[in-house]
Order: sequence, then structure tokens, then C-alpha cells
Amino acid sequence: MVRSDARAKQRAERWLAILLRLRANGLPMSSPTFEDARRERWLLLAYWLVPPLFCLAVYFWGLRAWYQQDDFAWLGQRFRIHDVHDFLRAVLAPSAQGTFRPLSDRLLPLVAGALFGTDAFPAHLWVFLTEVASLALLSSLALRMSGSRVAGFLAPILWTANGALAFPMAWISGYTHILCGLAILLALHFLLRYIETGRRRYYFLQWIVFLVGFGAMESMIVYPAIAAGYTLLRARRRFLSTLPLFGASIVFWILHSAFVPKQQVGTYSVHVDWSLPRTLATYWKWALVPQDWLAWHERQPFYVVLATIAVVALTAAILTYVAHAAVRKNPAPAFGLLCFLVLLLPVLPLKEHVSYYYLALPSLGLALVGASAAASAARAGWWARVMAGALLALFLFVQAPYSAFACNWWYLRSERVKGVVTGAIAIRQAVPAKTLVITDVDETLFDGAFWDGGFQAFGVSEVYADPAERATLTADSAVANQDASSYFLDQADFRRGLLDHRVVVFSAAGPVLIDVTPRFEAQAQTAPALWPHRVEAASALTADYLRGDWFQPEGSHRWMGKKAGVVIAAPASPGEQLHLAGYCPAAQLTAGPLVVRILVDGEEVGPLRITQGDTGFDAAFRLPSHVVGKPSMEVTIQLDRTFRAPGDSRDLGLTFGSFEVR
Repeated sequence: MVRSDARAKQRAERWLAILLRLRANGLPMSSPTFEDARRERWLLLAYWLVPPLFCLAVYFWGLRAWYQQDDFAWLGQRFRIHDVHDFLRAVLAPSAQGTFRPLSDRLLPLVAGALFGTDAFPAHLWVFLTEVASLALLSSLALRMSGSRVAGFLAPILWTANGALAFPMAWISGYTHILCGLAILLALHFLLRYIETGRRRYYFLQWIVFLVGFGAMESMIVYPAIAAGYTLLRARRRFLSTLPLFGASIVFWILHSAFVPKQQVGTYSVHVDWSLPRTLATYWKWALVPQDWLAWHERQPFYVVLATIAVVALTAAILTYVAHAAVRKNPAPAFGLLCFLVLLLPVLPLKEHVSYYYLALPSLGLALVGASAAASAARAGWWARVMAGALLALFLFVQAPYSAFACNWWYLRSERVKGVVTGAIAIRQAVPAKTLVITDVDETLFDGAFWDGGFQAFGVSEVYADPAERATLTADSAVANQDASSYFLDQADFRRGLLDHRVVVFSAAGPVLIDVTPRFEAQAQTAPALWPHRVEAASALTADYLRGDWFQPEGSHRWMGKKAGVVIAAPASPGEQLHLAGYCPAAQLTAGPLVVRILVDGEEVGPLRITQGDTGFDAAFRLPSHVVGKPSMEVTIQLDRTFRAPGDSRDLGLTFGSFEVR
């Protein structure tokens, strides 16, 4: 008993020392004693543990989600990395959308795919832990600004509840927003420590985090405005120390503009015009009531009224509180609103890509405002507490259930894609020499597994959708105007492959892939003979259509010699053209531009002049009128020279991917 009491006293002394240090660092509490040390210990544990546990409860299904959408593009990069140069290009090369994010949407999928293969849990766990660290930093920031543990406790909960986080918490490519949020909050944390202590090391640590943060997301460029805003509101003597940060952002903007391609038109094009206020109003409404909240509730009248009340009441409360706090010289809510607007600024000009998940970062600013308001209400009379409690309950009721629902929706979608992709991997291992065709494909599977490149992300090739389902699957406006030929096996190839037992067909109608090859083979016996409208040069199924000097296939392409060709279906109407897709190595152009003659049934349809090496080409040619309506035609490719690669005795011309009439 004496030993037990001694241990209890030692534990109390340790916690008392911790509490005294926390009080010295700004944690508001009365002078602690040995008697209340145990109670404070449990309060402190709840203070730090409840927000991450709440985050786990809301986004649990995000931890269990699989890869999806853009994840597959970055996962597949590892199969194109053979040396240091390839690695640097995969990580550092700007994307077609005009982004440069090596530390977020590049490294995480590359490392996760290389170490864990098809298991996405480690990557999602990393995302979750990053967000938990951000929640702790946000809590510390709210505590320092308001001097209230109520604000420090509520700020991470309010940010977590916002439905805009559901997408990045369930989508690995959305890690850009999570990591950028951590970088901004960590840099701000070091700025606050520098202001509090005057130690230069914290100032330089802020700089390191700030510069590294550019590798997470371009939104890091606005951090100087946040830092300057904080010093103007709370520590003006340190304002000048934030000005050099603007210089770094300007340099990044210049380099980004010079080396990262920008879209002049389309989804990611920038528009600085009168649409900005309308876009801001849209984001403000979504920040208070989720974008699809009414659709989730099937637009029932009660929820329509509730959504209107929520937007009006929360807007009025936020603006009134910020104005009232400014009069009382409380800068915390103004800083929160500043964070919301500044973090939203980089995406406001993208009026053709107004997306709900863009609020993942700005919503932390509104969380600061709400937490500060709750802290002020806790110090006021009972009526203020009731009003603040009602508004907080309204916000959490509107946001948190939707966040959990949205995260679960993405989980279910990813599981559907996972079942087909992992099934295809198993089939490929069992029958590596056969082409796989998947039938009973719905829009979710086509978008997730085929269009987004789910199979290629794990090194699985020769997987196609049933050509009979092409019209239905490509009717969606998102893909209707794009070439989807590579996702469907040509009808002629399909029939020939079934007759030669080189194709297997599996149904995706159920939770697992089911072999239905015998049924399709029986149908192929009675189907009429056809010529293909598309010939994949490297496919084993199309070898019978090749003519002339072709070498063995290498991956997704096949080398030709000086003269080669294919037999392909002739056009059914005069408007159809011949499309050629291939690649020209730089070594082929050492003797000058390469002239390629293209002939159709012996008639030249136009030369192709190639002047740039190590690049792909996709050319289209008009077809002679006399071949229209014929069952087939022969396409001949004739070069003016060949070359030999070092260590290779073959006389090489060009590599071809596909020939197509459309």
C-alpha cells in the first residue's frame, strides 16, 4: 500500500510538472496543485485525443478506401523509372494541368506502390496521420490566439467536420491539400514561436518549411500574406520580418510561369474577371452547407429550408462576430476570415473548375472563426452560450454526417474498381499469354478502371472492355468527344481471338470476376468474319494483319523496318480518316528530317515529315474515295532510311502503337 501511494504521488508530481510547463507556455489554467493534477491530466488527454478520434470517426472509410482517379497515373510512373534521370523526371516534371507537386501527388503514390503494391491502407494511414498533425497545430494556433482551451478544442473539430475534407481524405491524389495545410500551419507555428521567444532559429525553421511547402502545392505561395496578416493583427513589430517571404513567392511564381505549362482554355484556364465575386459566393455557400447536401437529402422541403437557414444564420453570425471582435480589439476572428479568403485566392480564377474539395484548406480559417466565437460566448452570459451552442450544433449537423457519407461513397466506389483491377491482376498471372476482355462493365468501372488507367497502374496490359458495350459506356459527355478506342478490343480482333482461344472473357456483373469465355466462344462460331478498324501493332491478336518488315513487339509498341504495313477495315463513309500513332527516336534524325510515305492500296495519301525526335506522333490522313465501302484495304509505311541503335544489329525505322480508321 505504501509503495502504491508513492507511485501515485510520483505520477501526480510528473503531471503537475507538465501542467506547470504548459501554463508557462500559454495554456490557460489556474495555479495547479497536487489535488487537481489527476483531474487536469484527464482533461488534457481529452483535449488532445478527442479531435483525432473525431477525425477517425468521420473519415474512417477513407482509411479503408482504395486507389482511384488520378492515383493510377502516378502509381503507373514507377514502371517507367529505370534510372535516376527517369526518377527525377517522374517526380519533378510539371503535369499537363499546370501543377508542380513532387512531395505530395508524386512521391506518395510512387513509394506506396513500390513498397505495398495493391495495398492502399499504408498510404491512406499516412494521409490520416498528416491530418492529425495539422489538427494539433490548428489547436495550438487557436489556443495561442484566443487564450482559451475551448477555442483550442473546437477549432480542429470544426475543421474536421467540414465536408470539403472528405475527398482528399479518401483520395491519395488529394494529399496535396492535406500536406499543404500541414506546411502552412507548421510554418505559422514557427513564426508564432519566433514572435514569442525572439529566437532566430524559429524564424529560419519557418523559412525551411515555407520553401519545402512549395513542393506540396502551389497554394503555399499565399503563406506570406497569412504571416503578414498575423503580424499586423497581433505582433506589428515583427511585420517587417515577413516581407522577405513575399520575395520567395514572387520568385516561385516567375519560375512556375516560365517552366510549368498553362492552359489558355479549358478546365484549368485562369480568368480574372467579373466572375470572381460569383465564384467566391459559391465557395462561401459550400463552406457552410456542402455542395451536394440537398441532393443527398433528395431535396426534401425540410432540408431545403434548413440549408437556407444555415447559410443565412451562419453568415450573419460570422460577419457580426468579426465586426464586434474588431471593435473590441480581438483580432482572432479577423485572422480566421483572412485565412479563408487568402487560401481561397489561388483557385478563385478557375471559374471552369469550381470544385468543392478546393475548400479543404480555406475551411480551416472558418474553423478558427467559429472556435473563437465559441470561446467568447463561453466567457459571456447564458444567452450567448445558448446561441453559440445552437449555431455550432447546426453547423456540425449539416457538415459531419455528410462528410462521413461522402467518404463512404468514395470508399464504395474504390472497392468496386479494386475488385476488377485486382481480379485482372490475378487472371493475368494465371494466363499471361491471353488477352483479357471484361464484359458487364458499368460507368463506375469504365471511368475508374479503364479511363483512369487502373490496370496499367499495376503493370497489367492487354485488358479491354467488351466492344459491344462501347456505345453505352462512351455516351457520357466527359468521354464522348475523346478517343476511347484503346479501351475496347476491335470486334474483328475479338472474334478472331475467341476462335483461336487467345482471348478470355470475364463478367464484372458480380462482386468478383466470373469466367464467361465459353459463352462468347460459342457466339463467335456463328458471327460473320470482319476486318479490324483498329490495329494495335504490338498486340498478339493483330499479328495476322501485319505486312512487311516488322520486328517482335516490345511492351506497347513494335519496331518496323524500312517498309511495313497492315491490312485494316476500309472506311464506311467518305469522312473517315486514317490515324497513325507512333514514336520517333532522336537517333533516327541524326541524318536530318525523316520523310515517311503513307500509301493506301498503292495510292499515296500524303507524306509525313518528322523533324523532332524522342517524341510521339499522331497523324491523320484523308483516304482515297475508291476504298470507301470496301471490306479491307492495305496501308503501307515506307521510310527513306533506317538506323541502328548501339548494340543492336537490326535496321530500325519507327515504332508504332496503332493504326485506326475513324
